[in-house]
Amino acid sequence: MKKGGFTLIELLVVVSLIGILTGVIIAILNPNKFKGQARDGVRLNDMAVIKGALEQYYAENNSYPASNSIPFGSPWGTYLKSTPTDPLAPSRVYCYRQDGNNQNYYLCATVEDTRNEKNGRAGCGTYCVTNPF
Repeated sequence: MKKGGFTLIELLVVVSLIGILTGVIIAILNPNKFKGQARDGVRLNDMAVIKGALEQYYAENNSYPASNSIPFGSPWGTYLKSTPTDPLAPSRVYCYRQDGNNQNYYLCATVEDTRNEKNGRAGCGTYCVTNPF
């Protein structure tokens, strides 16, 4: 009388094949790419939030704040309870520069996916937003 079932060798072969297929799928999908895209989404959202606070500041003061005066990672007066920081801070930071006449600025981040690059500024970032005027 022979009992039905799988031998140890057959089970090891199946488990090995599943492991190999899993490794190939992970290599093809490249999870780091998806994580980078997610961080870029956070960066783009942060730029919109900070831009809104800059416009509020301008409405109250008739000028934009001085360069490098935005306290990223800390409260910023009545404008932001906590100013956003780059998801990979402190190795990456946001950059804010105001021009000499207090009427224009650019706010930049360095994005990971080159498809998100827009209006990059040397030494400041690869994705930049400016005042709407």
